[in-house]
Amino acid sequence: MSGDLGGKQVYIVHGYMASPGDHWFGWLKTRLEARGARVTILAMPDSSDPDPAAWQRHLQQSVERQDSDSYFVAHSLGCIALLHYLQSLPADTHIGGLLLVAGFSASLPTIPQLDTFTRSPALDADRIIGLSNQRAVIASRNDDAVPYALTVDLSRQLQAQLSTVEEGGHFLGREGFTTLPVAYDLLAAMMSARPD
Repeated sequence: MSGDLGGKQVYIVHGYMASPGDHWFGWLKTRLEARGARVTILAMPDSSDPDPAAWQRHLQQSVERQDSDSYFVAHSLGCIALLHYLQSLPADTHIGGLLLVAGFSASLPTIPQLDTFTRSPALDADRIIGLSNQRAVIASRNDDAVPYALTVDLSRQLQAQLSTVEEGGHFLGREGFTTLPVAYDLLAAMMSARPD
């Protein structure tokens, strides 16, 4: 199955306290590139003390494609940052697909310092739904950073396919998640689907 994703572009957005080399990001990049896709893992600025405006500027400067062959993956804090970026794109923009891992759109009881990302702007779920009909969310029942209910709520807001992992934690490398096959499978299925 090599070479069948040529012409596709994937952007991966990491989260709080993370970098492009963490967790399962590099593994996903390698798997997708082996099938011909171009993959960019964005290095979000100052992830230990993140600023929403700086993250938006970085996304605006770094994402070169927003078309039907462009796919977006985000983890944790990267999800709400990515959603804010996507909803700011021109109304006629259509992307190939969106995959959110352990995402949230409401205040996290465990990490209140990230409230600046969820306070404003409000999530425009209708705008995100209009961007692509391929949307998926991965949640873990035992996530101690982002409560499972918050990720489920995000999937409902976005009318996204929900995949639940029973013992996924927060999908961190230190929890053993240096690979994430469910993410690869969902994304590869999106990228292989016939366009509407």
